[in-house]
Amino acid sequence: MGLLTWQAALLGLGLAVLAILLTIWWRQQTFRWVIVLLVCLVAAPLLSWWSGMAFEVADYRAGCDGLCPGYRGAPAPFIQGEAAGGELLPGLFLVNCLVYLALLLGWSAVMRAILKNLRAGSRNQLWWQLIGGLILLVGPFVLSPLYLPPPEAHVRGDSQRIAINAQREVYLYDEQASAPILRVSLADVRPRRDGQIGMRVCLRLYTFFYLPNGFMVLDMTPEGVHSNNGGVLPLDRSCWD
Repeated sequence: MGLLTWQAALLGLGLAVLAILLTIWWRQQTFRWVIVLLVCLVAAPLLSWWSGMAFEVADYRAGCDGLCPGYRGAPAPFIQGEAAGGELLPGLFLVNCLVYLALLLGWSAVMRAILKNLRAGSRNQLWWQLIGGLILLVGPFVLSPLYLPPPEAHVRGDSQRIAINAQREVYLYDEQASAPILRVSLADVRPRRDGQIGMRVCLRLYTFFYLPNGFMVLDMTPEGVHSNNGGVLPLDRSCWD
């Protein structure tokens, strides 16, 4: 689930070196490099904190002897689950911040290059720069669930097979969601609550901007191939009530 200490240390070191190299590049490009760096330094921990609020894997049972502790945060899980007391891991939070810092510095460099080309090839330079900057700044974040999977429960064996089959059946109940479903993540696989033979799969739903959009429950047939009952629940409801 999480990173080992030495893995986190190596990743953090590599990200720090990358951030330094990107900062040097910015310093060579513009005298406003300090402003770019300060903005990224402020935004990185804010995004890391936000990931701890948006990306949650609750304590789960599938594939575990008892209860596996969940976690919060992405890409580095820096808050352990309820079974572990919700413990904050400062080292992994720092690694998470470095991930976002490197991404912000790198993407802002890409934005600068694209906007520079727009300015050179357009008569209405300021207008096109504003439109292009807004699209480049907001667009990838809006649609990020389409190409970056959120964290989810790590299960194996038959539970994994059932979960994969359940995710193929999301279309059966997606119209019940309050907003378009761009991505789902596995929360848990447990016995059905209606007394029938089979398993219930709980999926966490995400819409634009990676905003959590409730849960989807799918009651699977005894073979675990198809769903014959299910629906969408709000975030304040449990899949197992």
